[in-house]
Amino acid sequence: MTWLKRWKWAVVAAAVVAGAGIALGVILGGLGSASSGTDQGDQTYVVARGDIEKSLTVYGKVVPAQEYTFTFYGDDVNEIFVKVGNRVEEGDVLVELDRTQAELNLLEAERALGEAEAGGVPNTIRNKELSHQIALEQYNETTLRAPFAGVITRITQATSSSQDWSLKLIDTSELYIEASVDQLDAPDVAVGQTAEALIEPLPDKSWTVELVEVGGMATSSGHTTVVSVTALLPEADPSILVGYTAEMEILTAHAEDVLIIPITCLREVPRGWMVTKLVDREKTKQAVAIGAMSDQYVEIRSGLEEGDVILLNSTVAPSGPQDMTEEQKEAFRERKPQGGFPGK
Repeated sequence: MTWLKRWKWAVVAAAVVAGAGIALGVILGGLGSASSGTDQGDQTYVVARGDIEKSLTVYGKVVPAQEYTFTFYGDDVNEIFVKVGNRVEEGDVLVELDRTQAELNLLEAERALGEAEAGGVPNTIRNKELSHQIALEQYNETTLRAPFAGVITRITQATSSSQDWSLKLIDTSELYIEASVDQLDAPDVAVGQTAEALIEPLPDKSWTVELVEVGGMATSSGHTTVVSVTALLPEADPSILVGYTAEMEILTAHAEDVLIIPITCLREVPRGWMVTKLVDREKTKQAVAIGAMSDQYVEIRSGLEEGDVILLNSTVAPSGPQDMTEEQKEAFRERKPQGGFPGK
């Protein structure tokens, strides 16, 4: 074979390879897909619409709406009317304490008040009225009543008469899940967000809960710093006991039918975010405004349109505002700065 024939075969082979590469680029470069779209072999992405979600899993326990613990001296106890597990109504008598001294103080206060009223001196009458009020309150405190409807969960008996007894009452009319969120994730959590809750002893059912409280301060927990969050269970299911351990998957970001791109397309600049856009196979810097984000994707609120082609891994550093179009400069002026990097 002569050198001329060898040269012709080389041209034909090169044309076949080039044609196959173009066809493959068209197939891979479809809507929302990555492809090799530049002469340098850069991976590109075609901007498309889609849904985006990000969730955070935390662990905690079931807690009651409120709780109250009574304490009293053992030698003051006359009778305890309840047992652990009893359900009581507001105002029910729980414990009766010895009232001998309290009753005596009340009778003396009543007598002193009567004498003062007979004397007719205003200051003396007022003084005895206050003493009588205090004595009456002390007498009433010898009968311990339930401040709200609930369940008796604990009665601790003292080992000697001089030690305190205790009785704990919890309100189960509403149940909550209290959990801890790492301080780095706390900015993504807010009141009103929903979560799917699993109660460990009840694995066959899940509950949709709503966050009703996010702690106002961070606290140390072991080697980490956390913020407490509280979610309301939709119903006081009798199968859920206070103290059960629970897992919550909190939905921290959600958007439907929006423009989305991989977070690797983004490049942080002093006043926001930028992508590298391909226009007629030329690289241009494009400012964008971002919204909801997951670990892999981010919502684009402005700066791009469906079908735009951008670099999958933005490596073109901005050289300065002088290289931007007026439209891009205006986008940056409207864009509020954001700290951090999406999808941390």
